[in-house]
Amino acid sequence: MFKVYKLFLTDIKHLFKVKVLWLYMALLLISSAGLSYLSDDPGKVLLSLLNISLVVVPLFSAFFSISYLYDSRSFIELLLSQPVGRGHIFWAKFLSVSAVVVGFFAVGIALPLIRPFWESELLGELFMFLISGSLLGLIFIAVAFLIGVAFEDRVKGISLLLVVWLYLSLLHDGLILLVIYLFRDYPLEKTVLVLSFLSPVDLARLVVVLNLDIGALMGVSGAVFKAFFGSSIGIVLSFCALMVWFFVPLLIALYLFGRRDF
Repeated sequence: MFKVYKLFLTDIKHLFKVKVLWLYMALLLISSAGLSYLSDDPGKVLLSLLNISLVVVPLFSAFFSISYLYDSRSFIELLLSQPVGRGHIFWAKFLSVSAVVVGFFAVGIALPLIRPFWESELLGELFMFLISGSLLGLIFIAVAFLIGVAFEDRVKGISLLLVVWLYLSLLHDGLILLVIYLFRDYPLEKTVLVLSFLSPVDLARLVVVLNLDIGALMGVSGAVFKAFFGSSIGIVLSFCALMVWFFVPLLIALYLFGRRDF
């Protein structure tokens, strides 16, 4: 455990020098502060930020993580020649990247919003938004590590990651709408429910929207979730599914890292 801690601190010191991370946090700060300034309704601010975070957070988390992993390959090979376990190296890399990326996201979003949300008594909704956004970032970091470990070629790995992000963030909703259109004469509630669990982006959206209880913006997935489970149980199930989305690729990546021939 001490070796993981030492490697973790080394990576953290290096990551804090990466300018693109500070730019990422600055853009989130500007977006959060700007939307808060333009609207007096904290609920609308949160929904506007939701649309941004569902695209930007997965994209940045995934591409920064896989790029950092590929760039660290020489350093990883050097560490493997030392009396350091593969598991120690993997956890140090994953925890350092996750801490910095998720931490910068939370600070960038929350810092301008704490005061207005505190005054409007919607601090719990902001906290729920930060948790769902952080989980979404962790999921895509885990997916990026899985692809980065599985594919030695940088171009293939980043290309596959782009396809995964494109499908989960944009195309999955189109697939649900296509299924509803093609089979509109059949009862599709359970099918839509199953399809909703197949995208962490949809699940993160459901957590925030069900928590705000805004029926007009729930969409098909949110309406089905609320009809079947209600808001509270729907939020719990969404969080459980997000945890599955996080742990499965992470554990597979850890297994492959332990067996990879560097």
